[in-house]
Amino acid sequence: MFIDEWFGAGFYEKLPLGQASQPCFGRFFSTHAYYPHENLQLWRPIIDPNEPTKTSAASFQIVPAGSDAFRRSLPLANPKLETNEEFIVIRAKQRPVMLIQPESSWLGIDHGGFRGKVQRHLCLVAQIFGLADPKTGHAEFSPSFVDRVRKMEFPQLMFLPQKSGLLQVDSLLRLDEMQSVFTPHLVPLHFAFSKDASDMLRDQLSFLLTGKGPNDYTELRELILKS
Repeated sequence: MFIDEWFGAGFYEKLPLGQASQPCFGRFFSTHAYYPHENLQLWRPIIDPNEPTKTSAASFQIVPAGSDAFRRSLPLANPKLETNEEFIVIRAKQRPVMLIQPESSWLGIDHGGFRGKVQRHLCLVAQIFGLADPKTGHAEFSPSFVDRVRKMEFPQLMFLPQKSGLLQVDSLLRLDEMQSVFTPHLVPLHFAFSKDASDMLRDQLSFLLTGKGPNDYTELRELILKS
């Protein structure tokens, strides 16, 4: 038995048009997500020697992060960059995500002119990766690994079966690759987890983050692993 067989057709639900854009736990969106980088590279400004203030740059170059990273001698006015800041080189890709934590409601705090920003309009999403190339059908992961994910062996991963209009191929929800994103950048995909699947995911997150159980996730996991 696998998790997708357990839920069967009850894994997803199609959302009415008026609900699709509402940010709620377990709903699917598309947004640009960045690749975590192992080797830090900087997008360093090339200062024009004829620019008198030395605080404006129109050209940049990629350099490995050195001992002076985030310790620049002069700030930039255009584009704005403080001496303890850097433009870092990262790649990003438009991909489906699942909303985990919606943006916090406005706290109504009078900040009294201080610079710190309380309301950042951010939400937390988990990235979704295809298990096969959608154009060629070529598998990206071994079948034995995919079956282990379907057996719920890894608390940080969840198998997502292909769904017309949502996922082109069977996919992987990675709870170990959650990111904060700007809420207005979310594009609704008009699908959500069913209530039963959402409840299971909540318990999976609880087990992943705290290691505590039993709950419905750990009990189903034990049942499927033994099957």
